[in-house]
Amino acid sequence: MNLRAASGILIPAYDAAASLSSTLASVLDKADPARIAVIDDGSRDATAEVAEKSGVVCLRHAANLGKGSALMTGLSWARERGWEWAVTLDADGQHAAADLEAFWSAPVAADTGIVVGRRGIRGTRMPWHRRFSNTVTTRMISRLARRPVYDAQCGFRMYRLAAVEAMGLPREGRFEWESQALVLCGRRGFSILPVDIATVYTDNGSHMRLFRDTLRFLKMYFRLAALPEAAWTR
Repeated sequence: MNLRAASGILIPAYDAAASLSSTLASVLDKADPARIAVIDDGSRDATAEVAEKSGVVCLRHAANLGKGSALMTGLSWARERGWEWAVTLDADGQHAAADLEAFWSAPVAADTGIVVGRRGIRGTRMPWHRRFSNTVTTRMISRLARRPVYDAQCGFRMYRLAAVEAMGLPREGRFEWESQALVLCGRRGFSILPVDIATVYTDNGSHMRLFRDTLRFLKMYFRLAALPEAAWTR
């Protein structure tokens, strides 16, 4: 399968005007602007204007609904347009556009639901608490998904859109949505394929809030862990 031709690129963005221009410039070197969509999740700055000026599609939320909601808006839009796969990457410059090639050359199988970027986080500028959080949550999600998920907090991924529909992913969510997607992928019988990507850590900051988003993650985790086995049949 020619994954490059079968896929497009989705970039969820919130108050990302300062970094989005350079992110889009690097991605536009790799893909047709008609196959790139920015999902502006209720930004208060010029995020939408930057996206529209670059010539890519811009989908807009009137209010901030969360990263998971933005991703589902993009994935649904892509599915309606006949894409088979969608690569997702963040707007803050922490994903290298050169690594798109790793996704497009990935050895996907018939049951692959998500291809997930696997960063080497040791010896990087990533703060120790982010490294610790990523290690712990990856182990927790692997256990719940009943298969290794490799890097639970990495947003650089490629989703098979037919599988997204079969997974029953929630229409709305924030940062916990991406972890939930890995759990649903594994427990619905799809495989999760890793590809190695560069580790880029910038000083652009994060919209993640430690207490609030950790609480959302834990609520999601224990809710899914409590589901009976019959709930996972698809």
